[in-house]
Amino acid sequence: MTKKITLNIVFMVLILIILGGCSEVKENDIGIEKDNPLLNYFEEWNPDNMVIKCAYEDVDNNNTKDLVVVYSVSKDKNKMKIVIDNNGKYEFTEEVDAPRENQNIKFKNIDAKDQIEIIVSGSKNGAVGYAIFRVVDMKIINLFGQDMEDCC
Repeated sequence: MTKKITLNIVFMVLILIILGGCSEVKENDIGIEKDNPLLNYFEEWNPDNMVIKCAYEDVDNNNTKDLVVVYSVSKDKNKMKIVIDNNGKYEFTEEVDAPRENQNIKFKNIDAKDQIEIIVSGSKNGAVGYAIFRVVDMKIINLFGQDMEDCC
């Protein structure tokens, strides 16, 4: 009798986990809310590019958050650029190549200096790579990376 109750409880917990997990799935989850003003600015100036992944953080150390955007430029090519918020005036950095699949954007102050570093990783056809970037004078500078050329 207790074995049957235990099995029923385990079964109900599994059902709740499965249903709960399904409700968490977001279609086209790009990493931020769609009503972000920097995202809206990017989309206004880049209407032909589909946004794939974004992350929101102050990357130029001016106390306003900026938006890192990975986007598609063609069927086999992605790029990344950053929308810099200069106290309400938005500007774009230059663009760099970005991973084709499984894009991930993280932030870390690796060297404990002023600007935070941007860590981008991803893959293409099973090849995995990453790069660590910093924004300097509106340019995205690649500080270090491994196998990024294989996944972009």
